[in-house]
Amino acid sequence: MWHATLHTACQAVADFGAQALVVPLGVDTFAGDPISGFGLQSADYLQVGQTLASLGLPTVFTFEGGYAVAEVGVNTVNVLQGFHTGK
Repeated sequence: MWHATLHTACQAVADFGAQALVVPLGVDTFAGDPISGFGLQSADYLQVGQTLASLGLPTVFTFEGGYAVAEVGVNTVNVLQGFHTGK
């Protein structure tokens, strides 16, 4: 479900005609996050990055948080790697 929602959001960005993208990256959507109601797995963050890259826009990521301390780095790197390979 989250992937369909991300695609809908990306389509809205494309329809708007954005020339750049700022992503407030929060990895508190991770299933193991102690305050999250989401269920993303670490591998899902690769897809997030790839989907964002598919927009073909200059992109800046800002870090917004995540509270599963042991996985924050892995999940953040997965987004960035997915973005890099998705170009």
